[in-house]
Amino acid sequence: MNFIERRKNPRIDVDYVTVEVYTSNHYAAMPEVSEICNVINLSVKGMRFSTDIKFKTKQILRLTFLLPDSICIVRTNANVVHIIPKRRSTYEVGVKFINLGTTEKTLIQHFIKKNLNTKQTPSKAKSSK
Repeated sequence: MNFIERRKNPRIDVDYVTVEVYTSNHYAAMPEVSEICNVINLSVKGMRFSTDIKFKTKQILRLTFLLPDSICIVRTNANVVHIIPKRRSTYEVGVKFINLGTTEKTLIQHFIKKNLNTKQTPSKAKSSK
């Protein structure tokens, strides 16, 4: 079976990035930290992470994360697009970034491009033998 990628932006799997997830409370000066979650995959448009909290579809979250080899913290709002129930009350949550800043977008694009190039290099070496 052939898999056809429908996304316009590449998405990479990551296993060493965490994200702080804050729930939006319009009356509080600082939103509450809901959880620190492991990021499963990342694109310039959004991410998927695992959590013990069952967020609601269309819920707005505030995300903060740091990419490896970077000193810039990415802070953005995100809209919950889907929730996938997993085992033992855990969920995988897919979010779409809202109004991601130009600097943050460039940082994520560079991170993804670097990781895609790293993953492709060994296979190119094998095919040229």
